Amino acid sequence: MTRDTVTSNDRLIFLLAVNTGFVTEGSPDSRFLDFYRVRSTPELHCAIVGNVVVPGGFGSNTSTPTLTTEPIWIDLVTAIQTGGSLPGIQLTTTWDGYVGLRKFVAADPREFIAHARRIVERMSPEEVGTVLNSFDVAANIAMQHGFRHVQIHAGHGYLLSLLIDRRINRDATNVLNRLARLSERLRGNGIQTSIRISLKTGDPEFDSTGAIEFQDTIAQLPFDFIDLSSGFYNIDKRLIYPARPDVLTARLQESLAVGLRHPNRSFILSGRALTHNWTGIPANMHSGLCRDFIANPKFLQESKNGCDNHGKCHYYSRGGDHLTCAKWVRE
Repeated sequence: MTRDTVTSNDRLIFLLAVNTGFVTEGSPDSRFLDFYRVRSTPELHCAIVGNVVVPGGFGSNTSTPTLTTEPIWIDLVTAIQTGGSLPGIQLTTTWDGYVGLRKFVAADPREFIAHARRIVERMSPEEVGTVLNSFDVAANIAMQHGFRHVQIHAGHGYLLSLLIDRRINRDATNVLNRLARLSERLRGNGIQTSIRISLKTGDPEFDSTGAIEFQDTIAQLPFDFIDLSSGFYNIDKRLIYPARPDVLTARLQESLAVGLRHPNRSFILSGRALTHNWTGIPANMHSGLCRDFIANPKFLQESKNGCDNHGKCHYYSRGGDHLTCAKWVRE
């Protein structure tokens, strides 16, 4: 598989959002800028800076950056633009008291779904409104810094993934409407938009009912791209970071099914995207890369030299505080 095959028929390549942990007191540091600087090239459509917490929000761990008006964010935008890629940012929040699972698979997946429902049930309409307002504020700050792509993180069991799902939140329609208005406002300002979702949670019982309806509901939102991820972090991280052939195959089939149901919408296909035979993949599917880019910043030029699945990048699960990869030799 070569990058020419992926980019044929106007397919785009995205550097998917990742929490590098390269922060100092919640702000991006020189390592953070270096990570995106060396990976941004004209062949890469968009580099999405990952897991950026909205003002007043909560991170998934202590190494997540929080968006502020500090000029370091402008420096980051400049580094990406200078390399030739569109600067993107992923906005997210968890909730007060959130603790990410260290293990890759929960002992009982039903426990987190029950916990998620309790979290949402305890939130008043005013509290939900405050959360959504924080995404509006963050989007404004992102535009002022010069980001030209804004992604809303509504997957992996973080707060928005609970609020947009009618199986968890009875008032999900109002949340979806607010996100639709945010996307339309951004697009009106010339900003490209996307939303990341999880195709399924990893709880077989929960996923057996309503998953397709949920996916189709999200596909109706007016975002430019739907970023198709999978898994909830506190249920089954193997779905988020697929490595086994059976998990990769399932992720591909589930993603393609959504794309085929919505031929007029654009999707970002991830899950070791360059391992797929793109000849038979619908034209509305674009490529999202992450671990291959972590391992080799020049992966688009050296497509056979990517991630070897050693798992060193899973720093939180390994008890670390920032991303590491033995293959990435810093320049």
